[in-house]
Amino acid sequence: MPTASPAAAPAGRPARAGALQAVSTRVIAIDLLRGLAVIGMILVAYAGDWEHRFGVLNHAGWRGFALADMIFPCFLFCVGAAMPFSLLGRIERRPVAAVIAYLARRGAALFLLGLLLNLLPYFDFAQVRVMGILQRIGICYFAAGLLVLALGRRTDSGFVLRPLRVCSAAAVLAAGYGALLLGWDAPHCGPACFDSVHALPAVIDRAVFGVHHMWPYGLSDGVVTYEPEGLLSTVGALVNVLAGLAAGLMLRDDAARGTLIKLAAIGAALLLAGFALDPWLPLVKKIWTPSFALASAGFALLAIIVLWPLRRAAPVLAFGANATLAFVGISLLDCLLQLPLRAGPPASYHDYFAGLLGGMLADARVASLAYSAGLVLLLGAILLQLYRKNIFLRL
Repeated sequence: MPTASPAAAPAGRPARAGALQAVSTRVIAIDLLRGLAVIGMILVAYAGDWEHRFGVLNHAGWRGFALADMIFPCFLFCVGAAMPFSLLGRIERRPVAAVIAYLARRGAALFLLGLLLNLLPYFDFAQVRVMGILQRIGICYFAAGLLVLALGRRTDSGFVLRPLRVCSAAAVLAAGYGALLLGWDAPHCGPACFDSVHALPAVIDRAVFGVHHMWPYGLSDGVVTYEPEGLLSTVGALVNVLAGLAAGLMLRDDAARGTLIKLAAIGAALLLAGFALDPWLPLVKKIWTPSFALASAGFALLAIIVLWPLRRAAPVLAFGANATLAFVGISLLDCLLQLPLRAGPPASYHDYFAGLLGGMLADARVASLAYSAGLVLLLGAILLQLYRKNIFLRL
């Protein structure tokens, strides 16, 4: 993630004190939340024993609001929150065509990297999952970048983008997506159907990708029916990115206490709004309903405000500043651990280490968490060294 500095201000554009304070603080606050999201993802998605886990590490079954469900929304919020400090400077310096080409290259790189990781280890193109976390980030980054260009304007003093215009765009997207979900008259289910088989996003993903190219664990009665990082549901995820973008714009321009209080109030309002909509638009992460987008955006905004005063947390910052590398690293490490590389039973080192911890620790849930924590510590030790040497993977 590019780091901004006061020296990066365009010539002829006076830098305000609040903006300078926000620039230095943003790197910590946003990277902290991003780092915590990556760590949380490892603890949730890479268990030692899936049958024995602490409840807080589990996603909501279908409908609901679980702490584990907030990890990816927080990451997407950070994608948007970083844009005022990175992308807007590029827009001020480059022609529009060059910016669009940059957005396309970065979005495509993230998408293709995610697809490559899905192909590991056997490169089975007949069964490969097309979508995924990096793919969704790439699509959202590209779409949000185009919206930045459309909503902002060039002036003599630089590129101007108002938070209110971003919020309006997010509201239009949420309302439009909600209208599609409510207006969908599903065969064998009826209007406003939100289950894992008949919901409009699930129907579209099955029609476009086919079940052999969807998330293999998106099951309903043992059959693949939905893709949690699907096409239509990405509209809901884009709302989270735009919420982060609007917050980042406000913090860039004024990081005073009054702004933080205002953002905290907005975060609480978004959280409550998401819950208030639940009877009509259920909170469902796996199709990223508008109510889930609002509630999770509010959660992420409140998390940024809570983390804002912190300054020293290098191990967490190491994950946040090198988030793409962290994701690639944990994916490769898990792939290696899952392969049948041992001569005797158990065949994989994942099962071997998980079993070893299970024999040492009386509580199976603690043993499962200890395995995940071990992955965090191993990867974190590498990332911390890279962080201290200012080595970052940038696509």
